[in-house]
Amino acid sequence: MLLFLSLLATAAAPPPGGWPIPPQESTVASVYDGDTITLTTGDKIRLRWVNTPELRPPEAYGVEAREAAERFLSGKRVRLVMSGENPRDGYGRVLAGLDTDEGSLSLHLLELGLGHVFVIPPDDTDLSEMIAAQDRARAAGRGIWSTDRYQGTLHMTSFHANAAGDDNENVNGEYLRVANVSNGDLNVDGYRIRNAGGQEYIFPALTIPNGHTVEIHSGQGQHQTNPSQQLEIFLGSSVPVWDNSRDRAVIVDRFGTVLDARDHEVRSR
Repeated sequence: MLLFLSLLATAAAPPPGGWPIPPQESTVASVYDGDTITLTTGDKIRLRWVNTPELRPPEAYGVEAREAAERFLSGKRVRLVMSGENPRDGYGRVLAGLDTDEGSLSLHLLELGLGHVFVIPPDDTDLSEMIAAQDRARAAGRGIWSTDRYQGTLHMTSFHANAAGDDNENVNGEYLRVANVSNGDLNVDGYRIRNAGGQEYIFPALTIPNGHTVEIHSGQGQHQTNPSQQLEIFLGSSVPVWDNSRDRAVIVDRFGTVLDARDHEVRSR
């Protein structure tokens, strides 16, 4: 995992002259996991609208998601569905849907229960077909919906416990990304998040649309509640909340029911 992140970090540095414009169409060179694909042009794709289980550290149905993506894309020409001319994430990956003559890879993975709807605004895509596919997979208990991890209404997709530089000087560099995996919009007013030491922080009144994400920052700032942009919650701490070596984030609803838990641990190579 550390090696893979190192490769991504290297790719994140724009080449001289900036990133090239991605192709409108291409073929697939390799599939790293269900939502990370490399084209024969060398462009790395972060698949839009779906988040699949990780391979490192291993999560349930991560291998199945990768294999399903490989089967769906094998030998086919893919069309990139992008928002803007050259959309990229912080790792330099192109944010794009991948369509073939047989349909959308994102929709295919959702139908199989090998990922959940995952939206980072701004994105004005009509999600109704994808949400319907997710609801069918959930009702049938397919894939991830058969596991304990996805029985709650929220799912932590990433946990950045170690901020860049000095955590005490960059408290908001600690953050988690949390997705609404329920079957509707969700108001998190009164929900709480706690660390392994038992410190708890209460969420403000904020509605997360179905499939959207919220960034939960440790430090101080103005909550961002407009769903047309990335939602943000600031816990209001003046010091780091999460231990850089090992910690555990637990989210509970206003009744104390655990919705999700995620561990952070630095692993040796």
